[in-house]
Amino acid sequence: MSEKPTFQALEQRVMDLEAEIARFKNTEKKLRVSEELFRLAFRTSPDSINLNRASDGMYVDINEGFTKLMGYTRDEIIGKTSLELNIWEHPDDRKRLVDGLNAAGYVENMEGRFIGKDGNVKVGLMSARILNANEETMILSITRDITDRKREEADHRKLEKQIQQTQKLESLGVLAGGIAHDFNNILMAVLGHAELALDEISPMSAARGSILQITTAARRAAELCRQMLAYSGRTTFALENVNLRELIEEMAHLLKTSISKKAVLNLSLERGLPVIQVDPSQVRQIVLNLIINASEAVGDRSGVITVAAGATRCDADYLRKTELHDSLAPGFYVHLEVTDTGCGMDAETRDHIFEPFFTTKFTGRGLGLAAVLGIVRAHKGAIKVYSEFGKGTTFKVLFPALDMEENRVQPHAPSLSDNWRGKGTILLADDEESLRALGAMMLERLGFTVLTAVDGREALELYRKRQSEISLVMLDLTMPHMDGAQAFGELRRINPDVLVILASGYSQEDVAARFAGKRLSGVLQKPYSLNKLRQLLMKVGDKGNTEI
Repeated sequence: MSEKPTFQALEQRVMDLEAEIARFKNTEKKLRVSEELFRLAFRTSPDSINLNRASDGMYVDINEGFTKLMGYTRDEIIGKTSLELNIWEHPDDRKRLVDGLNAAGYVENMEGRFIGKDGNVKVGLMSARILNANEETMILSITRDITDRKREEADHRKLEKQIQQTQKLESLGVLAGGIAHDFNNILMAVLGHAELALDEISPMSAARGSILQITTAARRAAELCRQMLAYSGRTTFALENVNLRELIEEMAHLLKTSISKKAVLNLSLERGLPVIQVDPSQVRQIVLNLIINASEAVGDRSGVITVAAGATRCDADYLRKTELHDSLAPGFYVHLEVTDTGCGMDAETRDHIFEPFFTTKFTGRGLGLAAVLGIVRAHKGAIKVYSEFGKGTTFKVLFPALDMEENRVQPHAPSLSDNWRGKGTILLADDEESLRALGAMMLERLGFTVLTAVDGREALELYRKRQSEISLVMLDLTMPHMDGAQAFGELRRINPDVLVILASGYSQEDVAARFAGKRLSGVLQKPYSLNKLRQLLMKVGDKGNTEI
């Protein structure tokens, strides 16, 4: 027979039960607090959080971050699926999520693209996990909005690409300029000796025709050099105030004969355009190059080529999207636009179109768009290219508009006499023996006594010894040991009033800008003719030096 519990035992059991109840209440309270904290974290998290039933994908709960990311209200989401709302931009992203959850039960840092209620695409970094809640399988997804970060990364990549393209073009420009410089030295010898030979032989000589052919071919080669210098931005232009509409209208007949017979040419030229200060011949070259490119893009198919001219006010953001966006000031620009309905370009072709001699044809015919780029760069303009493969291309060239009050009439060059002759002694320095001999012959033909030096160092030695009899010094800019620039500086130290002319295969404008304010008497661009040399020496003589 069992013993009855004592009073003390009953009392202890009651106390134990009360303690158990207190522990239960405390646990329940902690659980409520924990649930409230979880609910608060769920609701207020800046990340998008959503809870979906695994069986059918229906949204069971979402937080404020979800409504902010997607633009929907809670009532518009709960009870629906992502497929019903068309949230996924790419169905493959949803499939990757489902496959990952089925395979491992979780997915981490999966990038997806989502369509918001307003139609804008958001980019999110998603992690998801399968959970069991109240004996039901759920999917908890957390998505961080990285749309701005992705946009910044894309802008950064675009900027890097622009920088790489600029550096590539600059490198190619330096190469083109260097080749043109060296080639001009060779052409100087060909043209100079041919010109002297024409002066020596009889007008009835049978050799005269052959020499004229030599000079014609050499001048064509010199034109190629000028295109290369134009690409490198180192060329001299004869600037005039030009109305772009009038220039294109004058070319209309030439443009029609330059395009495919299956292409239709449309002109869309605004009236009252501001004046631009350009070299008309170079702008014509731009128009012709773009027209020929457009015609080749149309090919044997029927198509339309449109040449338009108008005025555009360009802000800094617009100019940054052009090919030549460096140091361009916002303002009013006159634009030339050539549009075709031809084959268009893919991204790879688009990246190479301004490289020298690049072509998509079987054979190339010159610098093409590379020369266009150089001409536009030298005119402080810009180029913008729009193209879609299979749908056509538009080239838009921008020239800075000239304020009306800046319009100036270009002074006409004074008439020069072919019979002019100078006197005195000229010191000529050039490291190329053939050019040194040719220059001496030209100067002697003009009446001067000539001293020659092989480089700047020898020129200085001769000048120190015979300074009193030397009227002028002609220096080649590029020479070994001591180049023309260094020799010019040393000559100025010996005699601040020394007259110095620099000769270079680079453009006259480029060299003159380098020595601006240093009292250089003149610049002679190679290859130069006897008449060009005469003109420059006459100009120096007109400044008051009677010896030349």
